[in-house]
Amino acid sequence: MDRYIYFFIFVLLGILFGSNFFFTFIVAPALFSHFSARLAGEAMQTIFPLYFAMGWILGIVIYTLIAILSIKDKFIIKKLKWFIVVLSLMVISYMALHRTVLPIGQALNNQYYALVDEKKTEEAEKIKEKFKVVHSISSSLNILNLIFEFYLMYSFYLFLMDKRKEEDFIE
Repeated sequence: MDRYIYFFIFVLLGILFGSNFFFTFIVAPALFSHFSARLAGEAMQTIFPLYFAMGWILGIVIYTLIAILSIKDKFIIKKLKWFIVVLSLMVISYMALHRTVLPIGQALNNQYYALVDEKKTEEAEKIKEKFKVVHSISSSLNILNLIFEFYLMYSFYLFLMDKRKEEDFIE
């Protein structure tokens, strides 16, 4: 049973890393290179809340699976100490993106386009500068999450290899 849980954790980590890479480096650039900034931004406002929510929800699922494993193996938490710390930081980052940074960015973006539509160019440019700051924070956290996800996959892979060596030694 444990092998299935280990496998499932690794798959979830792969989904997190793959989706982050896909949305950051494929979907967003493709949308912004093929559509107007306004239309691409509206599409991103639909996609990114789901993507950010998926990040923290899958992180909590991974926590839960590790908790299940810890019932049988009391030392797993100690073995995965840094994994759990980084997982915690990733979950917090995705929650911040989903529940705070993204709504602020969406509100500023909507306010910007409302001012543009009203031909209030000077006010719109001030809002655009604020949006750029929020977007920079969002992008930085997203790249940080990508680094976290790579670390989590790599460290969990090393953990699995150590576990496999232990089992081979025991058998």
